Amino acid sequence: MRKLLVSVHIALLVLLAACEQEIYEKGDGQLSYMRADFVEAFVNADKQVNRVVTDNDDELTLATPYSADWISRPDTTYRAVLYYNKVDSRAELLGLGRVTTLSLRRDSSAVSKWNPDPIGMETAWVGHNLRYLNLGLVLKIGATDKDATPQSVSMLHGGITVNADSTQTLRLLFNHQQGDVPEYYSQRAYVSVPLSGLTVDSVRLTVVTYDGTVVRTFPIQKKSDY
Repeated sequence: MRKLLVSVHIALLVLLAACEQEIYEKGDGQLSYMRADFVEAFVNADKQVNRVVTDNDDELTLATPYSADWISRPDTTYRAVLYYNKVDSRAELLGLGRVTTLSLRRDSSAVSKWNPDPIGMETAWVGHNLRYLNLGLVLKIGATDKDATPQSVSMLHGGITVNADSTQTLRLLFNHQQGDVPEYYSQRAYVSVPLSGLTVDSVRLTVVTYDGTVVRTFPIQKKSDY
């Protein structure tokens, strides 16, 4: 039996459904004033999202609590992207999709052997509140046998560099293995890397893409903290 591998072995990358549909309507249609934000989604005891906090630290209550199959645990928090109309401090929900988070993997052996397969990367940014590094990726996918090795991704802790001005930079190595998945089709997806608790001043992300190696550096401390 053959199947299309859309996700990877770590339950990778929920595809944002709105990326495949028209997200703007002319005039005063339902989507005319739609907003989209990456959020922390808070789940109540009934396994429903009832409030969110955006990456701008804007706290919103959902006009109608939201349930989905991917919400498997009560009283927890998920990383997600929210499509909504904002009315005062409430969010009229249009869509909510889970975003996979990648915790830093501390493995000196993996770092020394780091030899990733290329991946597409459209964008990378740190949210306004400096809590997450976000990556917009493009996966190559195709049909495989059920026993085929799936794609996998992880984020490696590559060590800390002390700069000439005494600031510290954490090196992040994005690790992607294509596995046995053929590269027939492209599919967009997002991941977030939590930054809370890091005491360094910046992170330097390295991603091997189809267009070459991309290196981006992002400050992760408020300027007043320097």
